[in-house]
Amino acid sequence: MAIHRRPPHPARGPITLLVLLAAVVAAVVAISRSADEVPTRPIEVDVARDQPS
Repeated sequence: MAIHRRPPHPARGPITLLVLLAAVVAAVVAISRSADEVPTRPIEVDVARDQPS
C-alpha cells in the first residue's frame, strides 16, 4: 500500500523566508537596543606648533 503525501503549499517557501527575515530583524533590533551609548568628545588640535614669530 503506497503512502500518498500531499505536495507542500505553494506559499511555503516565501513564508519561510519572511519568518527568517523577521527573526533576523528582531535580532538586530535587540542587539542595537542593548548597546550602550558612548559620549563623544571634540577632537582637540594644537594649532600653535613651531610657528615663527
